[in-house]
Amino acid sequence: MVTESGLKRNLSYPRPRGHIVLRYGMREVGNMQTGKRVYPRQREPGKWLSYLLLFLSAVVVLSGLVSRGGDLTIQPVPTATPIPTDAYFDETVEEREITLPSATWYALQLGAFESETAAEELAQQFIRRGAAGYVWHDGRYRTLAAVYPTREDAQAVREQLSDAHSVDSYLYQIDLPALHLLMKGMKGQLDILEAAFAHANDLVAQLQAASVAMDRQELSGEEAAQTLGSLGNQVETVALRLAQRFSAPRHQTVEGLIDCFEDYGAFLETLDDADSDATFGMKLKHQTLSTLDHLKSVYDALGNT
Repeated sequence: MVTESGLKRNLSYPRPRGHIVLRYGMREVGNMQTGKRVYPRQREPGKWLSYLLLFLSAVVVLSGLVSRGGDLTIQPVPTATPIPTDAYFDETVEEREITLPSATWYALQLGAFESETAAEELAQQFIRRGAAGYVWHDGRYRTLAAVYPTREDAQAVREQLSDAHSVDSYLYQIDLPALHLLMKGMKGQLDILEAAFAHANDLVAQLQAASVAMDRQELSGEEAAQTLGSLGNQVETVALRLAQRFSAPRHQTVEGLIDCFEDYGAFLETLDDADSDATFGMKLKHQTLSTLDHLKSVYDALGNT
């Protein structure tokens, strides 16, 4: 500090006895002879006792874990599929192998016809009763009421329709075969294509789950609309990235996935016309089958190449 006389006075704080500190630049050095910082020894009579107690506690905890090893379970935590959202993507050309897992769905078939007109007429009758009324074409025109992820679920609803409503139906199995693909393209293209497959499969599952929840009155139309809108935002982004990263003319796989997502977007626009939960549920069943139909077309095209 500066005194009244204008001279600088050095202020120093008392150092511990027996401790000498020299400063070399910004580094402190301790004992002048050894070059090490030296502090006076202090007795800590409880120090070893604390260590001993800590060690014994650890032994008790570990022995408890070993004795109850059968209670320990490890489960994977599901994570959302990331969407590559950057406008500029990695254009490095590479090869990539991916496996699309198989899936099997079970639909309730109300009728099968050679004529599309006949299938549509039956569909309209059941749409008024809350069924999907979706016409599935696989060489024949099949009028479907709903779709389920297991045979047991589908059979239970089939029996309920028969007992309570005198409606005859049959189980129609829809298979998505496992596909092992070797793809070659820009890294950013393969990233979004792989993400698109995952989102398309997840979209079918989410739609079907929402449909069942509405049938059980566990989910209202308003609540379902919020969930479906959130899904719409995701698939809209995926469709946009597909269109950006693959210039026309696009591979039929890319076009098929874009069509699948755009079909879902068109469905969302019709929900404002749903004047009741029953109408909403019918539209939801119909869209579940429509999305599955689009996805199966993509799988079938890949399986035939």
